[in-house]
Parts: sequence; structure tokens; C-alpha cells
Amino acid sequence: MILNSKLFILPVEEIKSIGVANLTYGSLTNKGLKTTTNTINKYIKNDIYGFDLGCGDGELIYHLEKLLPNSKWEGVEISDHRISNQSRDVCIWQGDMLDENFRIYNVIHSDNLCLDDNIAEKLEKKILNEFKGLYITYRKPEYDKFLKKTLYLETVYTETTWTNHPIHYYLID
Repeated sequence: MILNSKLFILPVEEIKSIGVANLTYGSLTNKGLKTTTNTINKYIKNDIYGFDLGCGDGELIYHLEKLLPNSKWEGVEISDHRISNQSRDVCIWQGDMLDENFRIYNVIHSDNLCLDDNIAEKLEKKILNEFKGLYITYRKPEYDKFLKKTLYLETVYTETTWTNHPIHYYLID
């Protein structure tokens, strides 16, 4: 898999307004994509309508739509620069994940390692209030109500461009 190098060079104005910690970027390797699709297939047997939070230029959802033929994916990315460098035929837009409606999706993927604790907790509360389905997260949830109201499925070590990372799978009913 070849990453779009333009995604790593961010405009100074964007770094100042959003913060460099909120703009980290990485991706799954081909092996990581296979691991992720195999795990999703274990838990979702019908059509997938997925949402990628922090989607970059849509690379992950582009590959997931190819590898999971019964799926349609959309994504939101806070970086306008990354959205404007989109080079794939995917449905993504610039925005704040906390302003989006999660009710229409049955899978949410959140590469949320860069979120500070306050934002991560707001995201977990929003997911509990609006979402039913498979939640895929790189960050182990810490919000007590989230942990009490969800079903932990498994943690799968998945190859990424930066490490072999634990990705957690939860079912929210």
C-alpha cells in the first residue's frame, strides 16, 4: 500500500487552528487490511454501512469497499488539506466527528489514538447515544458507562504503518 505523501505535510494555519496532535496520520498495511476485513466479517453478516472517523483522504474506506463487497463506507476528516488531496473515488467530507450523525451506520471505525481524553470521552458518549453496531477503535475506551453498556468482542493485533497495534472491537446494541 502506498500512502499519499501529501497527507503528511500540513499547512501551518491548519496546525495552528487544529493542533498537530489532532492531525497525526498513519494507515493499515495490506496485511492489516486483511486482518481488519476478516474480523469485520466475523461480526457483520449482512450489508455494511460504515463510517470512518478521521478518514484522511479516504484510503481505508476505499480499500474496505473493495475487500468487503457488501459494504458502503463514508468518512469525515477534520483536516481540509487532507480532504482536498483526496485521490480516490470515495465519499468523504471535511468536518468534526462530534458534529456527525452516527445513527445511520452499522460499523464505525475510529483511529482515535490522537484524541485527548476529553474528546475521547465525548466521542464515546456520542456513540452510546446514537449508534448501534460494530465499533472498531484503536484506543481502549475508558468511559465507565461505555464499558458497562457495550459488549467487548475482542482485541486484534493489526499491522499498521507504524506498529503492530491492538485494535478493539465492541458491539453496541
